[in-house]
Amino acid sequence: MNIDRRESLQTILAATAGLFLPTGRAAAATYPDRPVRLIAPYASGGTTDFITRLIAQNLQEEMGQNFIVENRGGAGGNIGSNLVVKSPPDGYTLLAGSLSTFALNAAVYENLGHDPLTDLVPVAVTTIVPGAIVVSPSLGVRDLKGLVALMKANPGKYNYGSAGNGTSSHIALSLLLEQTGTQAVHVPYKGVSAAVVDLLAGNISILFTSPTTVLEFLKDGRLIALASVSPKRLKALPDVPTAAEAGYPKFDAYSWNCLFAPKGTPRPITDALFAAVDRSLKKPAVIAKLEDQGMLPVTGQTPDSTLRYTRAEFERWVPFVRKMKIQVN
Repeated sequence: MNIDRRESLQTILAATAGLFLPTGRAAAATYPDRPVRLIAPYASGGTTDFITRLIAQNLQEEMGQNFIVENRGGAGGNIGSNLVVKSPPDGYTLLAGSLSTFALNAAVYENLGHDPLTDLVPVAVTTIVPGAIVVSPSLGVRDLKGLVALMKANPGKYNYGSAGNGTSSHIALSLLLEQTGTQAVHVPYKGVSAAVVDLLAGNISILFTSPTTVLEFLKDGRLIALASVSPKRLKALPDVPTAAEAGYPKFDAYSWNCLFAPKGTPRPITDALFAAVDRSLKKPAVIAKLEDQGMLPVTGQTPDSTLRYTRAEFERWVPFVRKMKIQVN
Protein backbone atom coordinates (compact mmCIF):
# COMPACT_ATOMS: atom_id res chain seq x y z
CA MET A 1 0.00 0.00 0.00
CA ASN A 2 1.40 3.38 -0.99
CA ILE A 3 0.27 5.93 1.59
CA ASP A 4 1.14 9.40 2.77
CA ARG A 5 1.85 8.90 6.45
CA ARG A 6 0.79 12.34 7.64
CA GLU A 7 -2.53 12.11 5.80
CA SER A 8 -3.00 8.50 6.88
CA LEU A 9 -2.45 9.17 10.56
CA GLN A 10 -4.49 12.38 10.56
CA THR A 11 -7.34 10.83 8.57
CA ILE A 12 -7.53 7.76 10.76
CA LEU A 13 -7.48 9.77 13.97
CA ALA A 14 -9.91 12.44 12.75
CA ALA A 15 -12.37 9.89 11.43
CA THR A 16 -12.43 7.93 14.66
CA ALA A 17 -11.84 10.56 17.34
CA GLY A 18 -14.45 10.36 20.04
CA LEU A 19 -15.90 7.04 18.85
CA PHE A 20 -14.11 4.84 21.38
CA LEU A 21 -16.36 3.29 23.99
CA PRO A 22 -14.71 0.67 26.21
CA THR A 23 -16.32 -2.74 25.79
CA GLY A 24 -16.52 -5.60 28.22
CA ARG A 25 -16.05 -3.44 31.32
CA ALA A 26 -17.18 -6.22 33.64
CA ALA A 27 -14.64 -8.69 32.25
CA ALA A 28 -11.82 -6.17 32.66
CA ALA A 29 -12.90 -5.01 36.11
CA THR A 30 -10.28 -7.06 37.96
CA TYR A 31 -7.41 -6.34 35.55
CA PRO A 32 -4.66 -5.87 36.58
CA ASP A 33 -4.62 -7.60 39.94
CA ARG A 34 -0.87 -8.26 39.98
CA PRO A 35 2.28 -6.61 38.54
CA VAL A 36 2.55 -6.31 34.75
CA ARG A 37 5.82 -6.87 32.87
CA LEU A 38 6.54 -4.30 30.18
CA ILE A 39 9.30 -5.60 27.90
CA ALA A 40 11.55 -2.98 26.30
CA PRO A 41 13.35 -4.87 23.52
CA TYR A 42 16.46 -2.68 23.60
CA ALA A 43 19.14 -1.81 26.12
CA SER A 44 18.45 0.81 28.76
CA GLY A 45 19.15 4.47 28.08
CA GLY A 46 17.77 4.77 24.55
CA THR A 47 14.64 6.34 23.11
CA THR A 48 12.45 3.25 23.51
CA ASP A 49 13.62 2.81 27.09
CA PHE A 50 12.74 6.43 27.91
CA ILE A 51 9.26 6.12 26.39
CA THR A 52 8.63 2.75 28.02
CA ARG A 53 9.52 3.96 31.51
CA LEU A 54 7.39 7.08 31.13
CA ILE A 55 4.40 5.03 29.95
CA ALA A 56 4.95 2.43 32.70
CA GLN A 57 4.96 5.09 35.39
CA ASN A 58 1.69 6.53 34.15
CA LEU A 59 0.00 3.17 33.61
CA GLN A 60 0.86 2.40 37.21
CA GLU A 61 -0.88 5.61 38.28
CA GLU A 62 -3.88 5.01 36.04
CA MET A 63 -4.43 1.31 36.77
CA GLY A 64 -3.28 1.07 40.39
CA GLN A 65 -0.78 -1.75 39.82
CA ASN A 66 2.97 -2.00 39.26
CA PHE A 67 4.19 -1.96 35.64
CA ILE A 68 7.73 -3.31 35.72
CA VAL A 69 10.04 -2.44 32.82
CA GLU A 70 12.41 -5.22 31.73
CA ASN A 71 15.10 -4.48 29.14
CA ARG A 72 15.55 -7.51 26.90
CA GLY A 73 17.79 -6.28 24.11
CA GLY A 74 19.39 -8.24 21.30
CA ALA A 75 18.88 -9.19 17.64
CA GLY A 76 17.47 -5.77 16.78
CA GLY A 77 14.65 -6.14 19.30
CA ASN A 78 13.65 -9.66 18.25
CA ILE A 79 14.63 -11.29 21.54
CA GLY A 80 12.24 -9.12 23.52
CA SER A 81 9.51 -9.45 20.91
CA ASN A 82 9.71 -13.24 20.92
CA LEU A 83 9.58 -13.32 24.71
CA VAL A 84 6.25 -11.47 24.60
CA VAL A 85 4.86 -13.55 21.73
CA LYS A 86 5.51 -16.74 23.73
CA SER A 87 3.98 -15.35 26.93
CA PRO A 88 0.45 -16.17 28.13
CA PRO A 89 -2.10 -13.84 26.49
CA ASP A 90 -3.40 -12.53 29.78
CA GLY A 91 -2.24 -8.90 29.72
CA TYR A 92 0.58 -9.42 32.20
CA THR A 93 3.45 -9.43 29.68
CA LEU A 94 3.43 -6.59 27.14
CA LEU A 95 5.84 -5.33 24.49
CA ALA A 96 6.99 -1.74 24.08
CA GLY A 97 7.52 -2.17 20.35
CA SER A 98 8.34 0.20 17.52
CA LEU A 99 8.33 0.60 13.76
CA SER A 100 11.59 -1.35 13.74
CA THR A 101 10.43 -4.35 15.75
CA PHE A 102 7.02 -4.51 14.03
CA ALA A 103 7.83 -3.79 10.38
CA LEU A 104 11.48 -3.13 9.53
CA ASN A 105 12.76 -6.31 11.17
CA ALA A 106 10.24 -8.37 9.22
CA ALA A 107 12.06 -7.36 6.04
CA VAL A 108 15.61 -7.51 7.38
CA TYR A 109 15.72 -10.78 9.31
CA GLU A 110 15.18 -14.06 7.51
CA ASN A 111 13.48 -15.59 10.53
CA LEU A 112 12.01 -13.39 13.25
CA GLY A 113 10.64 -16.32 15.19
CA HIS A 114 7.15 -14.84 14.94
CA ASP A 115 4.76 -13.08 12.57
CA PRO A 116 4.15 -9.48 13.76
CA LEU A 117 0.81 -9.26 11.95
CA THR A 118 -0.70 -12.35 13.54
CA ASP A 119 1.24 -12.93 16.77
CA LEU A 120 0.99 -9.43 18.24
CA VAL A 121 -2.01 -7.23 19.01
CA PRO A 122 -1.36 -3.46 18.67
CA VAL A 123 -2.82 -1.89 21.83
CA ALA A 124 -1.97 1.80 21.39
CA VAL A 125 0.51 3.87 19.40
CA THR A 126 2.14 5.97 22.10
CA THR A 127 4.55 8.32 20.37
CA ILE A 128 5.83 9.56 17.05
CA VAL A 129 9.64 9.48 17.19
CA PRO A 130 11.00 12.04 14.73
CA GLY A 131 14.53 12.16 13.42
CA ALA A 132 16.83 14.87 12.18
CA ILE A 133 19.32 15.00 9.32
CA VAL A 134 22.54 16.22 10.89
CA VAL A 135 25.87 17.16 9.31
CA SER A 136 29.20 18.65 10.32
CA PRO A 137 29.69 22.38 9.61
CA SER A 138 32.76 21.41 7.57
CA LEU A 139 30.47 19.92 4.91
CA GLY A 140 29.57 23.47 3.94
CA VAL A 141 25.78 23.06 3.67
CA ARG A 142 23.11 24.76 5.75
CA ASP A 143 19.89 23.26 4.44
CA LEU A 144 18.54 20.03 3.00
CA LYS A 145 18.45 21.27 -0.59
CA GLY A 146 22.12 22.17 -0.28
CA LEU A 147 22.94 18.64 0.90
CA VAL A 148 21.00 17.07 -1.96
CA ALA A 149 22.76 19.33 -4.49
CA LEU A 150 26.14 18.37 -3.01
CA MET A 151 25.41 14.65 -3.28
CA LYS A 152 24.10 15.03 -6.84
CA ALA A 153 27.28 16.82 -7.86
CA ASN A 154 29.46 14.17 -6.19
CA PRO A 155 27.80 10.73 -6.53
CA GLY A 156 29.14 8.31 -3.92
CA LYS A 157 31.70 10.74 -2.50
CA TYR A 158 30.00 11.26 0.86
CA ASN A 159 29.04 8.72 3.48
CA TYR A 160 26.33 8.46 6.06
CA GLY A 161 26.26 6.63 9.35
CA SER A 162 23.52 4.64 11.02
CA ALA A 163 22.89 2.67 14.19
CA GLY A 164 23.29 -0.51 12.13
CA ASN A 165 22.12 -2.31 9.02
CA GLY A 166 18.34 -2.28 8.79
CA THR A 167 17.80 0.20 11.60
CA SER A 168 15.47 3.16 11.18
CA SER A 169 18.43 5.53 10.77
CA HIS A 170 19.66 3.41 7.86
CA ILE A 171 16.25 3.07 6.23
CA ALA A 172 15.45 6.78 6.54
CA LEU A 173 18.49 8.00 4.65
CA SER A 174 18.10 5.23 2.07
CA LEU A 175 14.61 6.62 1.42
CA LEU A 176 16.02 10.13 0.98
CA LEU A 177 18.61 8.88 -1.52
CA GLU A 178 15.94 7.05 -3.51
CA GLN A 179 13.58 10.02 -3.57
CA THR A 180 16.29 12.49 -4.62
CA GLY A 181 18.17 10.25 -7.05
CA THR A 182 21.42 10.66 -5.12
CA GLN A 183 24.15 8.30 -3.96
CA ALA A 184 26.10 8.05 -0.71
CA VAL A 185 28.01 5.29 1.06
CA HIS A 186 26.40 3.65 4.10
CA VAL A 187 28.58 3.10 7.18
CA PRO A 188 26.79 0.98 9.82
CA TYR A 189 27.70 1.22 13.49
CA LYS A 190 26.72 -0.80 16.54
CA GLY A 191 24.48 1.89 17.95
CA VAL A 192 23.97 5.55 17.21
CA SER A 193 26.42 6.80 19.86
CA ALA A 194 29.43 5.52 17.92
CA ALA A 195 28.07 7.14 14.75
CA VAL A 196 27.73 10.50 16.53
CA VAL A 197 31.36 10.26 17.67
CA ASP A 198 32.54 9.65 14.12
CA LEU A 199 30.36 12.46 12.76
CA LEU A 200 31.97 14.86 15.22
CA ALA A 201 35.40 13.55 14.21
CA GLY A 202 34.65 14.01 10.50
CA ASN A 203 34.83 10.30 9.66
CA ILE A 204 31.29 10.35 8.29
CA SER A 205 29.41 13.21 6.65
CA ILE A 206 25.72 12.69 7.39
CA LEU A 207 23.61 11.11 10.11
CA PHE A 208 19.89 10.60 10.66
CA THR A 209 19.20 10.41 14.37
CA SER A 210 16.90 11.35 17.21
CA PRO A 211 17.37 15.06 18.01
CA THR A 212 18.06 14.32 21.67
CA THR A 213 21.20 12.32 20.84
CA VAL A 214 22.86 15.38 19.29
CA LEU A 215 21.10 18.30 20.98
CA GLU A 216 24.16 19.48 22.94
CA PHE A 217 26.29 19.45 19.77
CA LEU A 218 23.66 21.41 17.85
CA LYS A 219 23.57 24.02 20.59
CA ASP A 220 27.33 24.55 20.62
CA GLY A 221 27.60 24.57 16.82
CA ARG A 222 29.65 21.41 16.39
CA LEU A 223 26.84 19.94 14.31
CA ILE A 224 24.08 21.39 12.12
CA ALA A 225 20.52 20.04 11.81
CA LEU A 226 19.32 20.53 8.24
CA ALA A 227 15.75 19.32 8.77
CA SER A 228 13.59 17.45 11.23
CA VAL A 229 11.63 14.51 9.85
CA SER A 230 8.38 15.01 11.68
CA PRO A 231 4.73 15.93 11.03
CA LYS A 232 5.42 19.32 12.64
CA ARG A 233 8.32 21.38 13.97
CA LEU A 234 9.78 20.05 17.18
CA LYS A 235 9.81 21.87 20.48
CA ALA A 236 13.42 20.69 20.90
CA LEU A 237 14.38 22.15 17.47
CA PRO A 238 12.04 25.11 16.96
CA ASP A 239 14.25 26.83 14.37
CA VAL A 240 14.83 23.72 12.26
CA PRO A 241 12.37 23.25 9.37
CA THR A 242 10.58 19.98 8.78
CA ALA A 243 11.50 18.00 5.69
CA ALA A 244 8.24 19.16 4.11
CA GLU A 245 9.10 22.80 4.82
CA ALA A 246 12.57 22.18 3.39
CA GLY A 247 11.04 21.10 0.07
CA TYR A 248 10.74 17.32 0.53
CA PRO A 249 7.16 16.57 1.64
CA LYS A 250 7.37 12.87 0.75
CA PHE A 251 10.36 12.30 3.01
CA ASP A 252 8.39 11.24 6.09
CA ALA A 253 10.63 8.57 7.58
CA TYR A 254 9.83 9.17 11.22
CA SER A 255 9.44 6.22 13.56
CA TRP A 256 6.86 5.42 16.23
CA ASN A 257 6.42 3.36 19.37
CA CYS A 258 3.44 1.18 20.22
CA LEU A 259 2.29 -1.03 23.07
CA PHE A 260 1.64 -4.62 21.95
CA ALA A 261 0.09 -7.68 23.59
CA PRO A 262 0.35 -11.35 22.59
CA LYS A 263 -2.33 -12.64 20.23
CA GLY A 264 -5.34 -14.01 22.05
CA THR A 265 -5.27 -11.35 24.76
CA PRO A 266 -8.94 -10.66 25.63
CA ARG A 267 -10.33 -7.49 24.07
CA PRO A 268 -11.59 -6.12 27.41
CA ILE A 269 -8.00 -6.17 28.70
CA THR A 270 -6.51 -4.48 25.63
CA ASP A 271 -9.34 -1.93 25.74
CA ALA A 272 -8.57 -1.18 29.38
CA LEU A 273 -4.88 -0.74 28.55
CA PHE A 274 -5.70 1.45 25.57
CA ALA A 275 -7.88 3.74 27.68
CA ALA A 276 -5.18 4.06 30.35
CA VAL A 277 -2.50 4.86 27.75
CA ASP A 278 -4.74 7.43 26.08
CA ARG A 279 -5.44 9.16 29.38
CA SER A 280 -1.72 9.17 30.19
CA LEU A 281 -0.74 10.75 26.89
CA LYS A 282 -3.17 13.63 27.44
CA LYS A 283 -1.51 14.70 30.69
CA PRO A 284 0.33 18.04 30.32
CA ALA A 285 3.33 16.70 32.26
CA VAL A 286 3.65 13.68 29.96
CA ILE A 287 3.27 15.82 26.84
CA ALA A 288 5.98 18.19 28.09
CA LYS A 289 8.42 15.39 28.89
CA LEU A 290 8.00 13.82 25.46
CA GLU A 291 8.22 17.11 23.55
CA ASP A 292 11.31 18.15 25.51
CA GLN A 293 12.93 14.97 24.19
CA GLY A 294 11.88 15.69 20.62
CA MET A 295 8.96 13.25 20.56
CA LEU A 296 5.23 13.68 19.91
CA PRO A 297 2.49 11.94 21.92
CA VAL A 298 -0.29 10.30 19.90
CA THR A 299 -3.81 10.82 21.21
CA GLY A 300 -7.34 10.69 19.82
CA GLN A 301 -6.94 7.20 18.37
CA THR A 302 -9.07 4.10 18.98
CA PRO A 303 -8.12 0.42 19.26
CA ASP A 304 -9.37 -0.15 15.70
CA SER A 305 -7.54 2.85 14.22
CA THR A 306 -4.37 1.66 15.97
CA LEU A 307 -4.69 -1.68 14.18
CA ARG A 308 -5.27 -0.03 10.81
CA TYR A 309 -2.36 2.37 11.23
CA THR A 310 0.19 -0.27 12.24
CA ARG A 311 -0.88 -2.56 9.40
CA ALA A 312 -0.61 0.28 6.90
CA GLU A 313 2.90 0.99 8.15
CA PHE A 314 3.82 -2.68 7.75
CA GLU A 315 2.53 -2.69 4.19
CA ARG A 316 4.41 0.50 3.38
CA TRP A 317 7.83 -0.34 4.81
CA VAL A 318 8.31 -4.06 4.34
CA PRO A 319 8.39 -3.95 0.50
CA PHE A 320 10.71 -0.93 0.53
CA VAL A 321 13.19 -2.53 2.93
CA ARG A 322 13.11 -5.88 1.12
CA LYS A 323 13.97 -4.08 -2.08
CA MET A 324 17.14 -2.83 -0.36
CA LYS A 325 18.32 -6.45 0.21
CA ILE A 326 19.92 -5.59 3.54
CA GLN A 327 22.27 -8.11 5.14
CA VAL A 328 22.29 -7.91 8.94
CA ASN A 329 25.72 -8.33 10.49
